[in-house]
Amino acid sequence: MITYEDVKNDIWEVIKDKMDFVYEMTSDCDVCNEHNDWEWDPEGYGEEPPTCNKHHDGDACRYFYADEYGSSNCDTPACVVGNWFVHAKLYPEDLNARTWSDLEGQGVGPILKAANFPIDEKGSNFLQLMQNFQDTGISWGVAFDRAVAKCEGAGAA
Repeated sequence: MITYEDVKNDIWEVIKDKMDFVYEMTSDCDVCNEHNDWEWDPEGYGEEPPTCNKHHDGDACRYFYADEYGSSNCDTPACVVGNWFVHAKLYPEDLNARTWSDLEGQGVGPILKAANFPIDEKGSNFLQLMQNFQDTGISWGVAFDRAVAKCEGAGAA
């Protein structure tokens, strides 16, 4: 069973040299905005703009950056949880998926629950908090401090 302390220590290893990293929100992403604003022209004019390789369907951070075909490139973790998947040496099969692309766009909590993944509730909650805080556009360091404070009873920082 993976515990909260395991996850907290692993996430620290992932972010300790990237405390100031901020994952760009989809609302601030020019590529996502251009794609989301594009309207199909029935006359066949105007090619669809490319999709973002950092965000999934313009509304969520990706676990792994997309390759040129839109599939998750497991060699390039994107969000903090994707980095944790790599650090913990997890594979899609560990989460009842065929590929990482099958998991994109889903929150880590539902993924872990559906896979019956051996993690304690506090560890799962910590990952969900890290993901949620990151997705609001704050740095990984601040997200970590807030997630620890919430999990350890100090309230929201």
